[in-house]
Amino acid sequence: MNKKNKQLVPICIALAILLFFVMIFIVVKPKYEEFAEMKIRISKNDLERQTLEDKIKKIDAEKAAEDLKLKSLKPIYETNLDSSTENLGVFGNMFEEIIKKAQKNGLLIRSIEYDMRPVNDPIYMENSEFYNACELKFFFVGSYSQLQAFMSDMNNNFNYLTYISKLKITAFTSNTDYLLINISITLYSKKNDNQNQRKN
Repeated sequence: MNKKNKQLVPICIALAILLFFVMIFIVVKPKYEEFAEMKIRISKNDLERQTLEDKIKKIDAEKAAEDLKLKSLKPIYETNLDSSTENLGVFGNMFEEIIKKAQKNGLLIRSIEYDMRPVNDPIYMENSEFYNACELKFFFVGSYSQLQAFMSDMNNNFNYLTYISKLKITAFTSNTDYLLINISITLYSKKNDNQNQRKN
């Protein structure tokens, strides 16, 4: 091999190495860029998936809380009586039961008024074709602890849905241990199917 050929060998090797790296660059760079883009997409998808999972968990938690709230609501009394006439009988024994609870807890009853069409009651006004309502206006005399015991008894031991729309407490000037209690409790009962069919 002559001297000229010997000098060409390193140049050819260098060119081959350079060509090899150029080929690698041409082939590998797009693949690397594609891999990098795919990695970014995967990361973005993971983030979106995590966000969706968090939203689903939040919705599930809200639904569970709502279900628990609905389960904790007391049922509405169902009557078989015709309530086309205004009759306290369509509320069963609820009226008497409230009076007994008030007396049991030491409250004295000064007077009772009732309204069979409580126009200020939102449940009744929006659903009067399905529900009967009666607002009982009690005027009690008793102590704060007696009132508290009555309210707890109503909350824990009364079987049907009621709504307390008003509670006003006034202390007697002569004896502040006793209170004049003005409380409005609304009773509800479902109208029977026969009544609804007659209306339709």
